[in-house]
Amino acid sequence: MQTIGLIYNPRVEASIPLAQEIAAWLESRGVSSWLCSTHKRPADGACLFKSDLLITLGGDGTILRAAPLTAPLGIPLLGLNLGRVGFLTECEPEHWVEVLERILANEGSVEERMMLQVTHLREGTMRAREFALNDAVISRGALARTVHLFTTIDGAVMTEYVADALILATATGSTAYSYAVGGPILPPWLDNIVVAPVAAHLSLDRPLVLNAQAVIEITVRATIPGMVTIDGRLVGELLEGDCVRVERSPLKARFLRLRNRADFYRTLVARLSPRNSVDTGN
Repeated sequence: MQTIGLIYNPRVEASIPLAQEIAAWLESRGVSSWLCSTHKRPADGACLFKSDLLITLGGDGTILRAAPLTAPLGIPLLGLNLGRVGFLTECEPEHWVEVLERILANEGSVEERMMLQVTHLREGTMRAREFALNDAVISRGALARTVHLFTTIDGAVMTEYVADALILATATGSTAYSYAVGGPILPPWLDNIVVAPVAAHLSLDRPLVLNAQAVIEITVRATIPGMVTIDGRLVGELLEGDCVRVERSPLKARFLRLRNRADFYRTLVARLSPRNSVDTGN
């Protein structure tokens, strides 16, 4: 490791001093470092290209912001969890010295995660193309009305969803919004696409798990504008007749891992256990 970048979430108070402390620690060991907020791009773009690793200080949202920067360059991510859930992060902040010492000793392995390519088309013309690590969500706009989403898979008509939204998630994203609406939990190293409707009305209401080669096209059939979001970021407004094509991305997110795959299941139980239960003494 010659150069390591640090991206911090400025909304988390502890992230900035911790990033500065880690940077000083790395420099004392002969490793160059640079710091950047999640709300900005690196001031010196060249520093990103020559980085061997990108450390995020925040929660899963911080990693989702960093992934579009690192995936095209093949740079692995390592997350320090300063958030509430931390499915994507590797360690808690109190263990960062131990983790970085192991990394500088060349321990760990790189785990690749499938991403989605999401294309917004209007009258056959591409208006936007984005890449999602967690999910793409096609949903209603400002008005509290259902959207009608005519959906095909690999060119074959599947159904017309009448729902608040339709979620297209990766296995990584299966523990996020898709899980919240009853979607299945998939180990994140699988290559699958989950299709999960939100509050479906008189239409198919069960989630589907598709293979990675599936191409899903969703056409808006409603006069009321909708919207498409990628990993929680608003991409654009959807008008009647607009199409959103979702398929496997040629890009992959890469994560530096020190734990084995079995830890995913232990993390799953820890993260999803009820946190607000009250001990009644029964």
